[in-house]
Amino acid sequence: MLRPVKMSRVVVAGSKDVIAPVVEKLHELHLLHIVNYNGNQPSFEMGKPIGKAREYSENLIKLRSVTRYLDIKNKAPEKVYPESQVLSEMDNLLNNVGADITATYERITAIDAEVKSKQDQIKVLKPLAVLPLPLEAYYGYDSLATFVGTVATPVDADVAKVSPTNEIYSGSAKNATVVAVFVPIDKAGEVSSVLSEHGFAEMSVPKLEGSVDSAIATLEGSIKSLEGEKAPLQKKLADMKKQYEDLMLATDEYLSMQTQKTEAPLRFAETDNAFVIDGWVPSDQFSRLKGELESTAGGKVDVQLIDDKEADGLVEQGEDIPTKIDNPSLVKPYELITRLFAIPEYKEFDPSLLIFVFFPIMFGMILGDIGYGIMTFLVVLLLKKKFRTEGWQQLTNIVLIASVWAIIFGIFFGEIFGPLGLWGRIMGHLPEAQIELLKEEGLYFGEGVFGSLGRLGPLGIFPMDRLATNAVLLLIGTSIFIGVIHCSVGSILGIKTELNYGEKKHAYFERLPVMLFQIFFSIALLGLVMGQMMMVYLGGLIVVVSIVMMVMGPEGPMGLAHVPFYVSNLISYLRLLAIGLASVGLAFAANQLAFYVIMPMLSGGATNSAEFSIPAIIIGILVLTVVHFINMLLGILSPFMHPLRLHYVEMFTKFYSAHGGGVEYSPFGHVRRFLKA
Repeated sequence: MLRPVKMSRVVVAGSKDVIAPVVEKLHELHLLHIVNYNGNQPSFEMGKPIGKAREYSENLIKLRSVTRYLDIKNKAPEKVYPESQVLSEMDNLLNNVGADITATYERITAIDAEVKSKQDQIKVLKPLAVLPLPLEAYYGYDSLATFVGTVATPVDADVAKVSPTNEIYSGSAKNATVVAVFVPIDKAGEVSSVLSEHGFAEMSVPKLEGSVDSAIATLEGSIKSLEGEKAPLQKKLADMKKQYEDLMLATDEYLSMQTQKTEAPLRFAETDNAFVIDGWVPSDQFSRLKGELESTAGGKVDVQLIDDKEADGLVEQGEDIPTKIDNPSLVKPYELITRLFAIPEYKEFDPSLLIFVFFPIMFGMILGDIGYGIMTFLVVLLLKKKFRTEGWQQLTNIVLIASVWAIIFGIFFGEIFGPLGLWGRIMGHLPEAQIELLKEEGLYFGEGVFGSLGRLGPLGIFPMDRLATNAVLLLIGTSIFIGVIHCSVGSILGIKTELNYGEKKHAYFERLPVMLFQIFFSIALLGLVMGQMMMVYLGGLIVVVSIVMMVMGPEGPMGLAHVPFYVSNLISYLRLLAIGLASVGLAFAANQLAFYVIMPMLSGGATNSAEFSIPAIIIGILVLTVVHFINMLLGILSPFMHPLRLHYVEMFTKFYSAHGGGVEYSPFGHVRRFLKA
């Protein structure tokens, strides 16, 4: 956790007559991150594929074209197959079944093209229905030029001026005038110029016969017939997809594995008699890799560990050490958020654990409602069962954990679908006299209670009505406090990361002063609010010291340009309060609108809930449900996006991916999903 797995550089060299079993074992072990040979050694050349590489590759291309026709996509496996079954059925799948699917798909495509062509013809023919001409009248002339289309203004007079001999037919259709102009062919150029002055837009008349209406009827009948032919073909493809989907995915996996193995030597260095493989392996797995390979090759392969100094030299020449992220199962879903930003470099810290700690708390603090938390948990639980791919599983696990924190904060805030709504009816309220007394003493944080437990916490601040003035002030301070902790952790990791890269000046005069500035700026601000001048003086002094350190840093006086950004970093954490208040306000408005506006108004001004009419109650509950549903959707999106921003912008900029991001550890091999091990 926090640091990627320690990696070691290894070289595998052996006789070419054992390259096949060595590749097979490497694929099985799934340990070695291969570094591709770049051809820079004159005594070595790039390796060549082995075995049936071409056959596997061609079969894979053929299979994927078929799966594309069936719209088969990657999914969670529902059935696994032994390799023997895949091999026995592969020829039939690729040839007989594949040919049937291809022919069916191509016929559907041809039908779609034919239907589209006939629909286009109908679209052209419909405007011609206003003209008293059969379709064969529009073509087939040697001495006449024909112009058919739409015009903006009448053309008869102007056409007659340039071609006294003419035949013109016109009619109105959908705010346009359709014309058919017939003139001697030697007048075609002049008539075309005249028509263009009237906004002429030519129409391409299909070469059909008979009246327009009969032609349209014939085309529509043909389309209906084609659609009737298409429906069973589509059902056939759907049935074949259902029957062969899992087998096709298993076959794809098998062919992908074989292609990967047979083409692996393209990544090696070779001579006429030997091969060399460079790569990285987790340090604690080197002994296993060495023992397994040497045993498989019968002593014809040598596996050597490269000295750390020599490995560092390779890194300085531009080679990347792959990063293997390793976290407990509870933290692993949060690797999704890490990867969305960047893979950590080998010498950087993996922030997944920090996201696991801070993200759910921020989400819960923003949403903070028992009702919304429970509904979010149930909805996401249903999505988790429906979407079973790895990415969806990680995302749903993140939101499930976050929704639990929303329930926890909902208990602190005394909210069940908004403040002072169901909570008060379930848990009870403070007496009016006590509320007034608390307001006079400036200690009013809300009127909800914990049943017989009363109110809890210092000064009895829980449950806390977030709309109360004291609660807002307290949450402002809490948001800033979380911001200071969050940014300080990032700064500490940033200092350690810079030291890992040997950048002491960046560590002590860039990262460190940022942390000091933000901590003691907040202390000085808190001192001003509390009237504690000693805190103000101490905070101000350290702030000045941190600014001086920035000036002494790598950017010199230009480093001061970042000071407003460091202040805005802390202010940005107020979104934990502000977004939450927006959600609370909407929930409160929904409750007020339903129970104190709509229901009384539709009940003839009744003031007692017992007097509300049934229609008023139904309409009020409907409005209440719709508004709360919208608020819950926003309550899932906003509490997710804003903590994400606080991590990416406010925290990660302190320590993460300052050097451009790393290369993820991708060992040679394959994790079987549709094939039995």
